[in-house]
Amino acid sequence: MARSDVKASVPLAASGQLQGTIGSGAGSATNLGALRIKSIQAQSSAADATIKIYDGTSASGTKLLAEFKFGSAANESFRYTLPSDGVKFSTGAYVALANCDFFVAYHC
Repeated sequence: MARSDVKASVPLAASGQLQGTIGSGAGSATNLGALRIKSIQAQSSAADATIKIYDGTSASGTKLLAEFKFGSAANESFRYTLPSDGVKFSTGAYVALANCDFFVAYHC
């Protein structure tokens, strides 16, 4: 049986640092440090939704490593698997959302 260390982030409804859950049961959300994003899932709140993912704890003064644009109307779903081993974020991942009200990253 194959084993995987891929985890889902805490869903974001607005721009912010990517978080994960720690602890047992429902646990508590905490900002994630270094990680590798393998795939993403999102939903638009209007046409031309954009997702920008920066390597860092904010969009200011950090490197943009991934950018996506999707949707021609509200409530369109978007899923994307990043090629090969995904994208590595050395210090954390800050996600800037526009016209997007749901975002989850699958990471290891």
